[in-house]
Amino acid sequence: MIKLNIKTRIVVFVVLFELVAYGAIQIFNHVIYKKELLALKTQEIQQIFHVGNEKINAVTLLLERNAIHLAEVGEHLYQLKQQQELKDDQLVDLFRQSLISNFRGFPEAVGGGIWYEPYAYDKREQFFGPYAYNTDKGVEFTWSLSTIEYNYHSMDWYQVAVKSNWGSDQPAYKPVIWTPPYVDDAATYSLMMTVDATMYDDNRKPIGISTVDWSLADITKFISGLNVTPNSQNFMIHIDSQQILSFPALLADQAQWQSLPWFNEFFIDIPVDSLMQIADIELSGVLYQVYFTRTQSGFIFGSLIPASDLENDVNEITWITLLMGSLIGLLFLAVLLVFLRLLFSPFDRVLAQIKASITHEEVDNEVVTVHAIDYPQRNEFTPIIEALNEVYGQVNTYISDISLHNARLKVSKLEVKRLNEQLEEKVIERTEQLRLKTEEAQASLTHLQNTQRQLIEQEKHASLGRLVAGVSHEINTPLGVSITACSYIFDELERLKEKIADQSLTKNDFEQRVQRIAESAQVLEVNLKRTGELVSSFKQLAVEECDEDIREFDIADYLVELIATLKPKVNRHEHHINVFKAPKPISIRSNPAAISLVISNIVDNALTHAFRQPHGHIFVEMQDLKNEMCIVIKDDGDGMDEEVASLIFDPFFTTTRGGGNSGLGMHIVYNIVTQQLHGNIECRSTLGNGTEFVITLPKD
Repeated sequence: MIKLNIKTRIVVFVVLFELVAYGAIQIFNHVIYKKELLALKTQEIQQIFHVGNEKINAVTLLLERNAIHLAEVGEHLYQLKQQQELKDDQLVDLFRQSLISNFRGFPEAVGGGIWYEPYAYDKREQFFGPYAYNTDKGVEFTWSLSTIEYNYHSMDWYQVAVKSNWGSDQPAYKPVIWTPPYVDDAATYSLMMTVDATMYDDNRKPIGISTVDWSLADITKFISGLNVTPNSQNFMIHIDSQQILSFPALLADQAQWQSLPWFNEFFIDIPVDSLMQIADIELSGVLYQVYFTRTQSGFIFGSLIPASDLENDVNEITWITLLMGSLIGLLFLAVLLVFLRLLFSPFDRVLAQIKASITHEEVDNEVVTVHAIDYPQRNEFTPIIEALNEVYGQVNTYISDISLHNARLKVSKLEVKRLNEQLEEKVIERTEQLRLKTEEAQASLTHLQNTQRQLIEQEKHASLGRLVAGVSHEINTPLGVSITACSYIFDELERLKEKIADQSLTKNDFEQRVQRIAESAQVLEVNLKRTGELVSSFKQLAVEECDEDIREFDIADYLVELIATLKPKVNRHEHHINVFKAPKPISIRSNPAAISLVISNIVDNALTHAFRQPHGHIFVEMQDLKNEMCIVIKDDGDGMDEEVASLIFDPFFTTTRGGGNSGLGMHIVYNIVTQQLHGNIECRSTLGNGTEFVITLPKD
């Protein structure tokens, strides 16, 4: 069996423990990190898809509104024609001006027109359809499509409205109908869609449609340009016609798509804007993940994403962890060797002195001479050295006696041998005791450090939870007011439309309703701004709560945002909190998450212990002290006597243990300020005069 000394056994044990721990960490990284990073990547992809959906929905909604506007223009000019209030050439000029002005500020549309049923506008005209379209030189107006050769009444984009009974099944007052994608063979020869809006006379009889033509080139270019992942390939499908509008390079024609076994999965009934996935699709020998979503306007927007794109981040993290773990392991071994050398150096020096104190005469190697050991230090070896020196004195006496009495030589040698054996046993016993005590102290220190870190992390999570609950409660009020104001605006607009429709709207009624709508819009704006401010503050603080990095920031602005998020909780306790911002920015390089935890714990401590009556006040002040900055948090509560104030930072000290308090909150505050932030905290309080905490932090 191999015999190892103490130092070697410690090193072997630590190396084996480190290898086992490092292997466990690598397994954890491979399993947990991969799962979390893939979930994070999916959220990122969902955000990109949401942007694409919003773009498509915004453009289609704008086109529908523009078509409805042209329908209203067509209805108005139709009424003027029937009432014969203007001459024909004046009406024609109004058609031209309306269409040109409409499309001059509307680059998303190719063009559009106002198309009447045969002889509906003029008993003499079978085709009456003015049209305007965008060109490189501007908007052009034409009557060239109002001919029997073109016969717009027979065109698919016109017939789609007729065949759908002019959109009568739609609940909207002004129905709109979309055509399937088609190639414009009249002018642009590009893939496009047309939105139709029905025009009615006073009796709600259809008299024609207004149209807005939409070229799909820009939107398909936008979809293709969205960078979902570095090697992703995007596509776009029209749901009703199942036409592929934007092809990825792998699947470049309609027939290839329709032959895919999973093609029909795109057309199942799924919620709008929800991200769907078809997993593990192999194309050209490469494994892909297919993500797609459905837009509100009837399109499928999707992307073919190589599986390798999703796993690159995971592999990168794994290699970084492997490298960093190896470096940390080597550094730990080096530190361990230095530590063991320093730990055992006093023991080695003592053994060397003991060996040097015993010499043999050159004449007679059996004659032993011992010298007193000069050991000026006072430590655990001092009693051993003193005992040895006493033994050495006795040995020298025995040696003198042996010289005089040769007959007693053997007896003296046996006595010296016996004493030396006892000495070695004592040394081994003391060394073993020292090793055990050292291991116990190290284990206690490690346990204490782990417990402290766990308590700090638990307090951070608890603080963030209380923050979320407070901000959520505060946001409910402005959001409720905003919803009520928005509902009132919609009601007023609906009644206004009804009066416009039945021509019973008076000027006074119109002005009163506009005034009420404006007032409601102002209320809506104020409450939405308040909600935005609360959400912005909460987002900033939530990011800081999860950030463990040290960075440079303006602590004056940060404390203002932090106190804003704490106000809801303080208000629920019927108390008040005010922050006095410094007149100038105070730049500090520190850990904002730790500062947030300190301030939140002190405020929580005040809400729990400082006030027995409502309407208490908490004040937060800032001071710039050249190389340091000072934060003062004080209240006008009951205060503490000198004995309680002196114990407030002690662990497990609390005056309300029966109320469920652990007594660790202010101890954690003290440790964070002094150890993590390298600052100082002081508590000043007298009974009946409130409490004041003074925190001093270095700027660098």
